[in-house]
Amino acid sequence: MRVYPTRWLAGWMMVTGLTLMIWRVGFAQGVSCSKPIAPCKACHTSAAVMRELVGCMAQPWIIPPEAKEAKNPIPSSPKVLEEGKGLYKVNCEGCHGTQEGELGPIAMKFTIPVPNLSAPTVQAQTDGELFWKISNGKGIMPAWNTILTDEDCWKLVIFIRTFRNP
Repeated sequence: MRVYPTRWLAGWMMVTGLTLMIWRVGFAQGVSCSKPIAPCKACHTSAAVMRELVGCMAQPWIIPPEAKEAKNPIPSSPKVLEEGKGLYKVNCEGCHGTQEGELGPIAMKFTIPVPNLSAPTVQAQTDGELFWKISNGKGIMPAWNTILTDEDCWKLVIFIRTFRNP
C-alpha cells in the first residue's frame, strides 16, 4: 500500500479550490442583461449572480412592435386553461407564486422582485407582449422558448389572464 505525502493532498486541494473559484468568477463576469438566465438555473445560481440579473429588470423591456401586435392563435377552453395552469405550476410558480399573490420559493430565497401578475400594469399588456416576455426573457426572467413550444407559451398567456382582479 502506498502512502501519499500530505503535501500532495494539500496541493491537490489548493489547485481544485482555485479552479472552482476561477470558474465561479468567470461565470459571474459573464452576466449580461441581453442574455437571460437559462430555465431551471435560478435554483442553482449564486446569490451574487442573481443580484446582477435582478438589476437587469430595472431596464425597460424593448419589445418589437410586431410582437406587441401578435394575437394569441390558441382559443381559450377549459382544457387549454388546465394545460396552462400545469405549465405555470412547473415553470413559473417558483418565482411568481400562486394566484393568491404569494411569492414563490425561488423569489423568496433570493429576494427577487417579481411582478404581481394580477397587477393592472401586467394585465394591460397585450397578449403579444406577454408572449414575447415569456418566450425571450430578460435578466432574471428565463427565456422559456428554449424548452417550451410557442403553443405552451401562448397557453401560459391564457392562464395568466385568469389572474385579473375582478
